[in-house]
This record gives sequence, C-alpha cells and structure tokens, in this order.
Amino acid sequence: MNFLPDSPAERPDTQADSPVYEPGDPAQDDALNEARVCVLELDVSADAGAMPPPAIAAGIEALSTALRDPEIRVVVLVLRCLDNGPSQTPATPAQVDAMHDWLLALWDSDKATVAAVDGEADGAALALALACDLLVTSREARLRLQPRLQHAGRAAAAGWLAAQRLPGSAASALCLGCELDAVRAHAMGLVAELAPARLAREQAMALARRLAGQPAQALAGVKHQLAARAGQGLAEVLAGERARWLGGAR
Repeated sequence: MNFLPDSPAERPDTQADSPVYEPGDPAQDDALNEARVCVLELDVSADAGAMPPPAIAAGIEALSTALRDPEIRVVVLVLRCLDNGPSQTPATPAQVDAMHDWLLALWDSDKATVAAVDGEADGAALALALACDLLVTSREARLRLQPRLQHAGRAAAAGWLAAQRLPGSAASALCLGCELDAVRAHAMGLVAELAPARLAREQAMALARRLAGQPAQALAGVKHQLAARAGQGLAEVLAGERARWLGGAR
C-alpha cells in the first residue's frame, strides 16, 4: 500500500526552494491542489476474509491519517482487486470491524473521496469503490458481486451501496451475479468518468485536483446534504452483516 503525498514539509506548496508565484498564478493553483489530494493504493480481495488483518489495519490507519489532515481536501482510493478465492479461515471480530471501519470512514467522511478502478471490482473492492463519492474506471473495467459472498454475509454493504446508487433492476442484476461493464455503469450514472485502459488512476487524480480547488467547507457541506437524503443507515446494514459473517452463515 502506498500513502501519498508525503509529509507536509515535502509538499509542493511548502518546499523551501519552491519558486515564488504571483496571486492567481495557474502554476501556484496546480501546486496547491496537488498538495490537497491524498492517494491511497490498496490491493483488495473480493472476499475480505482472505485479506491479512495487518493489511486491513494498515489501510484504515492510512485513511484515518488522511482524513485527520486539515490540508487534505480529497482522497483518491486506487483499488486493485485480487482473485484469491474464498477465504478458508474463519473471520475474527477485529477483521470484520476493521473492514467496516474502512467503509464507514469513507461513507461518513467530510472530505471528497474518489475511487479509481482499472480492472475488476468484486465484493470488498466493489464495496470500497461504491462507498466513495465518485468512481472513475477504465473502459475495460468490470463490476461484480458474487451471490455466494452475499449469502455468507460478507457483501451486505456492497449490495446496499449498489441499491443506493443504481436503478432497481440494475442493482438486482448486479446482486444476482450479473457483471456490469464500465461503459454501461457510466451510462447509468454510477461511474463518473471513463478513462482509457490503465489510466483510471491518472484520470481520478485529475478529477481530484479539480475538486480540491473548492473550499473545504463547501465540499463538506455538500456531502452532509447528500447524506441527509439517504434512507437506512449503513451502520444498520453493517451490524446485520457482522452478525451473519461471524455466525458462519452458509
């Protein structure tokens, strides 16, 4: 996992040898917006139970650090979905809670969040992507949600998020195992921007820099307004998922 940018002292707007810009200089604006964006890169298994607990813990710590940093206005989450197959190890309460902390932190964040997906997003990776405000994918990307994961209580959040952000029939199809390609997802409004192959990260960064030019209070205010329109809370869905997951539902 990578956590960017580096410490505030190393950011473009605080370097001691940085050139002096005039007010309103586009170069200065670009440098400031670059410093306001944090990039988190994460390898995610479709079945979160297959992810090592230390990796999940490191991820939530990196995200928490970014969300606490007052200089950061936008977080970009670059997701790479691993095909590790179903987990053969029983989940622990700490593992389940850590993954839920990820989802709740993204969903409830005052900062704007952008997910970037170049390949496939399935299960846990899809949940993390949909918990972000905006999703940028390559045209070749595929979104999936395996029914077996939902039946086992390991993908309730992904199903809930899909139901919030897709038309009813499309959400049902995705939850029943029908793959959704990025072009169709973009036409439905789920994907904010389509990128050329292997360039989702770069396009997500460009989008994040544009968002970072907005005042932090304005971004937070808009997010609060959007959240107020939601019906059932994600925390309720996650509590039910936790009970089924740890209960060994099959």
